Formats: sequence, C-alpha cells, structure tokens
Amino acid sequence: MTSSSPERPGHRLLRWLRLGANHVLVLMMAAMFVAFILQVAFRYALNLPLAWTDEVCTIVWLWGILWGASFVMRNREDIRFDMLYNVLPRRLRRGFTLVASLLIVALLLTSLPATWSYVSFMKVESSASLQIPMNWMFFIYPVFVVAMVARHGLIAWDALNNRLMEDDSQAPAEAAQ
Repeated sequence: MTSSSPERPGHRLLRWLRLGANHVLVLMMAAMFVAFILQVAFRYALNLPLAWTDEVCTIVWLWGILWGASFVMRNREDIRFDMLYNVLPRRLRRGFTLVASLLIVALLLTSLPATWSYVSFMKVESSASLQIPMNWMFFIYPVFVVAMVARHGLIAWDALNNRLMEDDSQAPAEAAQ
C-alpha cells in the first residue's frame, strides 16, 4: 500500500490502540524508574530501605515485558535465528512460517486452561508489602497468551495467503531504489 492510497477502515483504530498501548508501557517504565530511584535514595542516602519499591519494580517489570510483547512490539521486531530460513525458497519459507505459527497457536491454546486455573488459584496469595493479590500480578500472562494466539493466527493466515513478514520490510527498501 502506498502512502497516497486510502487507509483500510480498521487500520486507524489499530494505530490508535497501538499508540495507547505504547503510552501505557512508557508510564509503566516511568513508574519502575521512579520506584528504583526512591529505593536507592532511601536505602543509601537515608539508610531507610523501602520494601514496597522492590515489589513495584518487580510487578511493573513483569507487566511491562508481557504488555510490550503483547501490544507494542511488532512482528518484525522479534529476535529470529533465520540464517537457514532466509536462504530457502519462498514456498518453503511460507510452509515453515505456517507450521511454526500453527504449532505456537496450538501450544498456547492448550496451555490456556491450566494458565487460567493457576492465575485464578493465586488469589489466595498476596504480595508481602503491598498486599496485592497475586492473581492480579499474574493476570497479564493469560492476556499475553491470547495476544500471541491472535498474532500467530494472523501470521499463519498471511502465510496461507502468500504474504510473509519480510514482505513488509522489503517494500520500503524497494521503493527507495
């Protein structure tokens, strides 16, 4: 799609959602940074360690990693070991992409009931300092699983329709030539 072509209806909404998710991630990282600086200042400057700042850093780190992987990171930003993949013919790359994505979807969907059971069970535990129920802390993981199922389902769909992720990254380079 060129910059002069009209935008598809759902793309504007997706762009706004991704921007909002990006802002949420920035706020999480800012909260973690502030908690970390408070911990250092209180521990070393005032000799009064704060237990709650360690919990805030841990919780926000967990949520930030899984939130970012679910809603902020794009497919082409994944770390890949693709030396062999890149030298394969397009048809085999499509096949590998399809099989890998379908396996990921199957594994994650298979794990979802046990994941939900564990997260639900963790409501009996609370964090030591802030008394946050542990199921709230771990709730981001089922969200991550559902987001990855959707992402890899779309990757599999694209592979079925002869569209691979590297097609997006090659378009700007080809347009510049």
